[in-house]
Amino acid sequence: MIKGVFFKAFKWSCLFICLISLSVILTIGFTPLYHFFVYQDNLGKSVGLSNKQLMYEYYHLLAFLNFPWVDQLKLSLEMSYNGLSHFQDVKRLFLLNHLLFIATLPVSIVFLLKMKREKKLWHMIRPFKAGMALFFVVAAVMVLQFNTFFVAFHRLLFRNNNWLFDPKLDPIINALPDTFFMACFGAFFLLVELFLTVGIWGGYRSLRRKI
Repeated sequence: MIKGVFFKAFKWSCLFICLISLSVILTIGFTPLYHFFVYQDNLGKSVGLSNKQLMYEYYHLLAFLNFPWVDQLKLSLEMSYNGLSHFQDVKRLFLLNHLLFIATLPVSIVFLLKMKREKKLWHMIRPFKAGMALFFVVAAVMVLQFNTFFVAFHRLLFRNNNWLFDPKLDPIINALPDTFFMACFGAFFLLVELFLTVGIWGGYRSLRRKI
């Protein structure tokens, strides 16, 4: 019995982790979001580059953060040791997120297919509703107290203060405004809520078919 409870909790945990990590991956990869802020706020000017050059730098940064075989961050902008160290920390977190997605995806697919085959997709309704409520509360806190949320987020994930960039030493921070990060968090929460909503819809549809 204990073994069954453990495996059930394991499968549900994998499903939630898979959806969360997928939302992170999609948010990171949605470069049009940064493109909008670059041209809306003329961010290239803030670091002495054209907006087109800044986008090129951003693509290089994303390649470094996302691909394990890109082991050096080469930007035209000056960067301090602490700034580079922070991006290396971010890279480790990104790669960990990718690994979590890869590891939990097969389990999640098998789990969903099993529930669909047994006409038990309605089991998703309650846990997904609870997940929606939790993420809605966190998103509301983020919107109402973004600075506090942003600081707490970094203190939770990083064991140092390298994320506190000095614009004189790391001018790239001038091209990464708070509004962009807020939009990224917003996109992440919207994706999670969307995935959970689809799951709940699928659960109710399964329940109606069962009846």
